[in-house]
Parts: sequence; structure tokens; C-alpha cells
Amino acid sequence: MRRLLALALAAAVVGYLAFGAVAWQRRGLREAQASPALAAAEARGAWHVHTTASDGRGTLDEVARAARAAGLRFVVVSDHDVLAPAEPRYQDGVLLVPATEASTRQGHVVALGVSRALTRAERDGDALAAIRALGGQAVIAHPLHPRRAFTGWGGGAWRGLEVISNDTAWYRALADRDLRRVLEALAVLPWDPPRAVLALLDDPADELRRLDGELRRARAAAGAGPAPAHVLLCSADAHGYPGYAAAFGAFSMHVPVTLGGDAARDAAAVRAALLDGRAACVLDGVAPAAGVRLTPTAEGALSLSLHGAAAGSRTYTLLHDGAPAGRFEAARDGSAGGTFRCGGRCPPGDYRAEVALDGRRWIFTNPVRIE
Repeated sequence: MRRLLALALAAAVVGYLAFGAVAWQRRGLREAQASPALAAAEARGAWHVHTTASDGRGTLDEVARAARAAGLRFVVVSDHDVLAPAEPRYQDGVLLVPATEASTRQGHVVALGVSRALTRAERDGDALAAIRALGGQAVIAHPLHPRRAFTGWGGGAWRGLEVISNDTAWYRALADRDLRRVLEALAVLPWDPPRAVLALLDDPADELRRLDGELRRARAAAGAGPAPAHVLLCSADAHGYPGYAAAFGAFSMHVPVTLGGDAARDAAAVRAALLDGRAACVLDGVAPAAGVRLTPTAEGALSLSLHGAAAGSRTYTLLHDGAPAGRFEAARDGSAGGTFRCGGRCPPGDYRAEVALDGRRWIFTNPVRIE
């Protein structure tokens, strides 16, 4: 009996090591696909990161080092109810962009571009109005979190909504008692930490439906406008567990900004790109990508710019006010992009694109509006 148990244990160890070797090899192949030339034309960074200034595990210095190791150019630091650092700065070559996550009565809201953190009275009152009064814009953090869902819909103006959140993913796995996802994440963690983070992610379909619905409501309320009222962001919501590097390598926000070394000017450019719809969310742990942009064409179609060398089966989906629309024609220039056509001019509304690779969600563009 002991001999059989020993043999079974040895077989399990050998099998796990073989699994690890495959995972390690896939990680190496994925990282080798990144193009430094294409990446130089944009800045890749992490949105919504916590440090020891609130409930994070690492200092700003440790966060900056982890970001640099993951190839990030900026980090939006959003500790709870504090603004730290108080001003943008470069640390270890990484731009630190100040923000604060306000714990309000309706849920958590990230305030970007504010001059200070909200007071308790402001958080307990009309927090969205307080953020505007401080010169900032509000982003709804982890809106459908199992324990801290946002409840203030219709209660004031906000700009962005987190459609992916590491914190939501972890608590949702616990709430659902999804042992399969937890075990998958633990198994791959030693070999490929970013893929371990992605293993915990749930399908963000509910968050995306919420975004699409809010866009429809905003357009109906305001009438025609030059741009969509809301943008999406993918939130690292990184606290340092299991490590900042794992979260930073799993997914990031890509902005078409060239950083010049002036912290104040570069932070303003990053903030603008994150909130005006030019940013895209890329699950880098699935595959690297660059140059993601959805743009209306003069002919009434929508052009998707995308560069990525990942092998595999890609699925392109265009959403018009939340409903699938159009057909995709691949580009002839060898890039991974192409054009969505609607069988004539695409009708008015808000459009966004999603790309999957081998069945895995990979890329989310921000909405663009056709009048």
C-alpha cells in the first residue's frame, strides 16, 4: 500500500513538473512576441493600485520596481481616502499618477485629477459632486463587486467604469465557491503568475452590459453629443497579493501617449487619454498587443488598428449599443487589425470592439460614437 502511495505521489509530482515546464515555455513564447518598436509609440500602465498608504502590501518604491520589471510605463496610484503621492513623479523610470479611491456611501469611486483626497463629510455626502468640485473626474470602481457593489446609479456624473477588476475576480471566486478556478490559479502561479491572475477572472459580461446600458441612457438624456459619455477601464486593483508583478503582467491600459520625462505634463496626458476614450484594455497575459484603436471611417465603417504577433484563432466582435453588429474584414497589411462593415453606413450610436484569442478574451476598445 505504501509503495502504491509513493508511486502515485511520484507520478503526481512528475506530472505537475511537466505541467509547469509547459506553462513556463508558453510564458516565454508569449513574452518573446512583444514588439519593442511598436510598444515605444504608446504607454502601457496599471490603473488602480494600492500601496502601504492604505491597504496595499508594497511601498511606492516596490510598486515602481514591479511595474518597471513588467514593462509598464505608468501606474495610477489610488489608495483609499488619501492622495499619495500628492504630485506626479517618476520613480525608477515609472510615472506615478496620483489618484484616490473614495469610500462613499454608494460604493468605491476612484477620483482622478483631484487636488486632494475627499474629506469624510464629502465622502458621506455627494461624493461625485465633490470630485467635480475638486477638478477631477470619477471612475466607478469594481461596480459589481460581490461585497462592495456600487449603488449610486443615476446619482451624479461619472466618467469611467471598471469592467475588469482583480479584487472583484477574487471575491467572486470565493462567493461562487469556484474551486476549479482557484485550483487552476494556484497550479499555474509558480510558473506563470500573470496567467494565474487571468485564471481567476470571471467573464465581465455583466459589467460590459452595465456600461452599454449607461451609454444608452446618457445618450437618451443628453441627445446628440461629440463623444460617448463614459469610458471603460481594466483595473489591476493591485494590493500586492500574490504580487504586484502578477497583476501588472496580466492586463494593462494602453494609451497613445509618448512620455517625455516631465512628470506633470506626462501625467496630464495619461489622464486625458484614459478618460477621453483613446485608451484600450489589453489582457497582456493572453498575448501582447499594441496600437489598439477603433476609429470611424469616412465611408461609414469602423477601422480597428491592432498589432500583435500571437498565433492562434482570433475572433473579432463589434458591439453597437451593446448588440453585435457588422462583419469583420482582415487588414491586408499583415497587421492583426481590419475593418468592421455594417452593410452600408453604420447607423448612429456607440460602438466598441472586442477581440478574443483562442476563445480567451484579449482586447477591449473604448466606445466611439457615430452621429
